[in-house]
This record gives sequence, C-alpha cells and structure tokens, in this order.
Amino acid sequence: MKTSQYLPWRYMIPRDIVLSTVIAFVEVLAERIFLPGLHRRIVLDDMSRIDDLSVLGGQILAVLVLIWTFYFGLYTISFFTTRPIKANATAIVGVGLALVVFVGSAATWFAR
Repeated sequence: MKTSQYLPWRYMIPRDIVLSTVIAFVEVLAERIFLPGLHRRIVLDDMSRIDDLSVLGGQILAVLVLIWTFYFGLYTISFFTTRPIKANATAIVGVGLALVVFVGSAATWFAR
C-alpha cells in the first residue's frame, strides 16, 4: 500500500506544532552546550536571572515565532493556490531556519 505524500491539515498542524517546538528547544539547547557564555551577553536589569528557565523559555519562544512566521507563509501559499503542502516541507524549513540561527549565533560567539 502506497501512502500519500500529502497530509491533511488536521494532521499537519498538530505535527508542525510539536515539531517546531522540538526544533526550537534543540536549537537553543545546542547554543547553550556548544557556545558557552553566549546567552550571558543578553542585557537584563537583574543579571542574577540570566540562567533562569524564563530566559531559556523566552529564547525558545523567539525561535518558535521565527519558525512559525515561515510556516504561516507556507500555509497561506497552500491555501490560496489550493495546492497541498508536502509532508516534509515544513520540517525542512524549520530545520533550515534553526541551522541559520545557530550559524549566526556561532558567528557572534567566534567574533568576540
């Protein structure tokens, strides 16, 4: 039995929510592991809070907003052209954006 290369939206959207959350979490965690001290360059009023979970959550939300901006673009194009999105398209875009953010962070880390 051959499966379709397109998923219905009722399966695609929850999958993309979970997938984008995992991608954002892994990207921020990779920054913390491979680029130590980079997150300490954030300027806060209270520097004792720099290692709190709220700062980590804020960084994850920032990457999620970036990823979902592109996902909404893909969904909008799919809706107006009445062409379905392939199942791997959003995953490829999400991983690509996470790589771009990580490379930008690495460039910042090496430049200091």
